[in-house]
Amino acid sequence: MWQAPTLPYYCDASLLPAPLPTVADVENTPNTLATGSSNVVRIGDHFVAKYGPQTRLRVQEGLNMIFVEQYLKIPIPRVYALYEENGRGYLIMQYIGGQTLEALWPSLSSDERWVILSKLRGIFDDMRSLSPPSPPFFGSVDFGPLPYFLFWTPEPQKRVNGPFTNEEEFCLGLVERVRQIFAENNMHMSRTEWLRKYFPRSLTGHRPTFTHGDIQRKNIMVGRISSTDTGKEEFSVTIIDWENAGWYPNYFEYFISYTSPSGRTTGRRASKDSLTLSLSRL
Repeated sequence: MWQAPTLPYYCDASLLPAPLPTVADVENTPNTLATGSSNVVRIGDHFVAKYGPQTRLRVQEGLNMIFVEQYLKIPIPRVYALYEENGRGYLIMQYIGGQTLEALWPSLSSDERWVILSKLRGIFDDMRSLSPPSPPFFGSVDFGPLPYFLFWTPEPQKRVNGPFTNEEEFCLGLVERVRQIFAENNMHMSRTEWLRKYFPRSLTGHRPTFTHGDIQRKNIMVGRISSTDTGKEEFSVTIIDWENAGWYPNYFEYFISYTSPSGRTTGRRASKDSLTLSLSRL
């Protein structure tokens, strides 16, 4: 089982492109890239920081990225620092230039799209065949709860959050969360009883597979690179936003690609509609 680094974490100083930004640098920079459950800011030419009160999310994302850097060769931002201070989590990482695939996609030719998709295919193949072999559990890389929002509860509940030692526990944890949400909304429980009975029987024999957990075009950074050898434009492809990554059943990335975007609610609360829709796609 992977041994996560202790916090605070700082990379080797020789890897820093410039002096590491301080907390004051992070919180006072005017270059805001995103706001929400976390603030995302750019500091100078080299750094991006994610920070906010949801400390576990920031810590988990940083640990996931450190894990990927140790075991895979796929392109991701380097983690420079990961720590907690004054009730907030801070993730300091490498700034990646370019555009999101979401923004760039409409302007790409068919050939350019094919080049990028081929690179992505290689990245996903590497990720899904991760060595060392997958562990005997479904959970986060540090043997904690699954980060994906379908397994979130307001208070910790191991039978819903995980980690799970087998696929039956995984399925029953998901069904239990559905049951709770149906009960909270005074909905008829017949569907949850059907799921509890048949869901674990229908999904069996799927190995734990390292999964990004939120692959969509806005989480893929693409840069244009001029090739002096061929005279054609090449592309760099980098995967970002790793907070949901972990060990899931090998169908899970496909499953969540059909999850309603409205299911990704602020505060990690899953609505009854998003859960029902997600389960109906299996």
